[in-house]
Amino acid sequence: MTRTLDEWISYYNRKTPEKFERDERFELFFSPEKGFCEVGERGGIMIINQLAGDGRYWKALVSKAARAAGIRVCGTWCIRKGIRAYIRLFGYEIERVERTKDGRERFFCVDDEGRQGLVSPAFWYKGKGVQAYFITWEV
Repeated sequence: MTRTLDEWISYYNRKTPEKFERDERFELFFSPEKGFCEVGERGGIMIINQLAGDGRYWKALVSKAARAAGIRVCGTWCIRKGIRAYIRLFGYEIERVERTKDGRERFFCVDDEGRQGLVSPAFWYKGKGVQAYFITWEV
């Protein structure tokens, strides 16, 4: 589906517990067919910030750019429900689950090429009942 950037932002605002607000610390990338995301490097990790659209496309593109830049780890936030489904969607299997001190789950994952991924509880959106996760993966 082809959309303008404003249409993708509207889609993002409907699907997430927060409204899109441009973060100038990150560069904005946009594709009418694939959506948008913000990308930047922080502390040796290539970070995908706010994203709407084809997450697998953006993950692959950012991972490729990170490898070319000599960065070995990427990360993003996931604020959608059903984190186990997203782990599978991105081609990972859960190797083990660890309970945090407050009872939430951290997932240690691996993809079919042996690259590690980690899905950790980050924060709750207050008043929204949505758990956000920080996800990192090897490239």
